[in-house]
Amino acid sequence: MSNKLDRRDFIKAILAVPVIGGFASLFISPFIRYLKPSSGPLATAEIFKRPDKPSPVQEIRFAISDFPEPWSFKYFMFQETNREYTSVGEQIKTIPGAIVKTLKAEGKEDFVVFSRVCPHLGCVFNFVPVEDEVAAGYNYKPQPGQKVFACPCHLSVYDPMLDDSKGRGKVVSGPAPRSPFKFNFEIEGSEIVIRSLESGGIS
Repeated sequence: MSNKLDRRDFIKAILAVPVIGGFASLFISPFIRYLKPSSGPLATAEIFKRPDKPSPVQEIRFAISDFPEPWSFKYFMFQETNREYTSVGEQIKTIPGAIVKTLKAEGKEDFVVFSRVCPHLGCVFNFVPVEDEVAAGYNYKPQPGQKVFACPCHLSVYDPMLDDSKGRGKVVSGPAPRSPFKFNFEIEGSEIVIRSLESGGIS
C-alpha cells in the first residue's frame, strides 16, 4: 500500500512541475521586465546583457574658429537611435542642442554644450545673451555680464557658468526642477566633437 502511495505521490509531483513552472513565469517575467524594461522576451541570455543605451547616428563637429569670441554660440540637431522591441526595431530621436563659448574665471576660454529641451515640460529654450531682452521677456534681471539660457514657455532661466548637483546650467529663475542635460564632447585639434548625450534621457 505504501509503495502505491509513494508512486502516486511521485506521479503527482511530476505532473505538478509544469503547472508550478507556469505560475512562476507569470511572476518572474514581469519582475525581470521591471528591473530591465528593455529586456524583451524572457531569456537567460538577455537577462545578463547590459541595458540598451542610445547610440549617436552621427557625431556633430564644429571648427573652433566658428566661435571667435566669448559668448559666440551655435544651435544644432543631434540624432540618436534607441532600441525598440517592436517590428520597427529602433527609434531615432532628434534632440536640439546649443554650444556656447564661455570664459572661465581664470580667463581661459571654454565651451558648454546643452540639450535645449527644458526639464520643466519639454519646451525648447534659447541662449539669450542680451541682458535687456532677458529682463524684459523672461521675468529675470541678469547680473552685469551674466549670459543665460531662457525658456519662452514658462520662463525658466539657466546660467551656463553656475553649477548645481548635475554640473553647469544652474536654474536661477522659474519652475524648472534642475539643469538641462549636457552633451559629451571633446576638443580634437581645431575641432569640437559632440559625441553623445549624457545618460538620463532627452529632457
